Amino acid sequence: MADKSGYIGRSPSDSSITIARQHYNPTGVQTDFTFNSGYTVGLIDAYLNGVKLIEGNDYTASDGSIVGLTTAAISLDTLELVAYKAFNLGFVNSSVADFTVGTNLNVSGNATVTGNATVTGNTTFNGTVTGATVGVSSAGTSIGNAKTLNFVGTGNTFAVEGDAVNISIAGGGGGGLGTALSDVKTEPGAQIFTTPRNTTISAGSSLFIDVSAGDGGVAFTKLGRIHVAVGATLHVGSGSTLAMDVLNLFI
Repeated sequence: MADKSGYIGRSPSDSSITIARQHYNPTGVQTDFTFNSGYTVGLIDAYLNGVKLIEGNDYTASDGSIVGLTTAAISLDTLELVAYKAFNLGFVNSSVADFTVGTNLNVSGNATVTGNATVTGNTTFNGTVTGATVGVSSAGTSIGNAKTLNFVGTGNTFAVEGDAVNISIAGGGGGGLGTALSDVKTEPGAQIFTTPRNTTISAGSSLFIDVSAGDGGVAFTKLGRIHVAVGATLHVGSGSTLAMDVLNLFI
């Protein structure tokens, strides 16, 4: 009985054709014949002088290569062997039309997609996805697509909301003017900012400000007041200057 697992239709051997035929004209007594393109056990027929033989009674075909006749063929006989091929899912390498998989599709090697790929459900990649891009937007406005997102500075946070990742970027640039009243770029509130007047260095904490001469020796803040709690320290290094309220908001 042929092994039909993994096939649609009758199980074939690996071949690009659906039916393979080979004719033999023995010149003497002969029982064994080699089928050059190979066959799948259970999927080969034998015809002797146009008469179909019965497998198991008139011939055996058990190794994928040799067909043995029970009664030998002789000179002037004609033997035809016909092997049947079918579509094997294990050897699919292309599709010229739509290709739909009803349940799971597992790819153990490389998958190359030319054009768009639409996936409904979850997709898991183990390895590197080459050529993939991600859409980048700011305050609801699309910026474009990128292959790599590089976040510079400290204090960056990420929050997943549905199919989007919200990224908050802090540090590395002095904080800008402050916090906008709106994250929507087109709204007036996006151009109006707030910033705290005061901050506190809590008890048991220390803040060291030591600016190198290469940076001008000046550190600055938008704050109008820094409160140093009991047990806290604020140290401004020698040659360094801390400029307060650089926006002149809290004079």
